Amino acid sequence: MPNKISVSISTYARQFAQTLPLHLDAIYFIKKHQPWRGMKRYRWMARALLGAAILLGFFFFKDAFLQAKEAIGDPQKFGASISSFWSGFSFEKMDWALHGSVKYLVLIVLEIFTFHFIQRALEIQTGRKPNNSFKAFVTAEKRMVKASFIAYVSETILRIVAKTLLGIFGLNVLLGQPVSLLIQFYFLGFLILDNYHECFGLTLKESRKRTKKVLGAALAVGGVAYILMYVPLVGVVAASMIGAVTAAYAMERFAPLSGEGAGAAGSGE
Repeated sequence: MPNKISVSISTYARQFAQTLPLHLDAIYFIKKHQPWRGMKRYRWMARALLGAAILLGFFFFKDAFLQAKEAIGDPQKFGASISSFWSGFSFEKMDWALHGSVKYLVLIVLEIFTFHFIQRALEIQTGRKPNNSFKAFVTAEKRMVKASFIAYVSETILRIVAKTLLGIFGLNVLLGQPVSLLIQFYFLGFLILDNYHECFGLTLKESRKRTKKVLGAALAVGGVAYILMYVPLVGVVAASMIGAVTAAYAMERFAPLSGEGAGAAGSGE
């Protein structure tokens, strides 16, 4: 058993380390192929959702803008507030996405981009023909709502359990926040990777099972997406687009389905 655990940890660590640089490949892919150009058929919906996502980003960062304005008016007061912030620094204080539902709402709003970018990446990388029908994207949106609810409930339960167990051993102060973040990274990564599985007709249950086998990749994809969400305005959009392409690259490397003759995109819920 100890050997199996060590092998699993080693495998997940390797997946994590190899997935992180794939984000740079994803950025290059997006610059070169401009996947958004294939969204003409549902341009009106894409623009509306993009606008909603940017508004979400603005809403979450308006406090930062107000602080910047305050700095211009009274630099001394602003400096004091920054000093006070860092003296009592906590992920809980700065994290607009920490409490579950908001980050999932972002992914639901941007699902049309995530699903399209993953399909486009697979098309170019493997030659797989995408399903760009309106019906496929409606199905993907419904699935994302369902998957987000499952992820939100699972994340909430796991964080409570982790906090309780760490509290018993007196480790909550030391490890509480890092463990909480890792749990969130995983479920955020799961939702992005699920788009890959959906392209091949896997059910949510099958997707969850396969994602556990690529836990390291899920942590890397979810972690980077989580951090990108802090970038004002465009961060939430970048998290969706870059995360989608990276997910396609990672899954094709660690657990490919492209050669298994799976079902058409958008067919599995």
